[in-house]
Amino acid sequence: MEASWTGWTFYFVGRALQLFGLLLVTGAVFMSSGSRLRAMLALTGAGVALFLVGWLLARNDPAGRK
Repeated sequence: MEASWTGWTFYFVGRALQLFGLLLVTGAVFMSSGSRLRAMLALTGAGVALFLVGWLLARNDPAGRK
């Protein structure tokens, strides 16, 4: 069974968004000093949101593998 280019594009964009979201959350943890709490919370929220969007895009493998 051959997967379409659109399926693979959504899959890899989703995986990239997941990685970028994880990097944002990791960067927010390293910024977690007392005076930057609001920035840390904003970056963490943005990272989680990107990760979830990426997960929704990449949850189905276009090749049909589990």
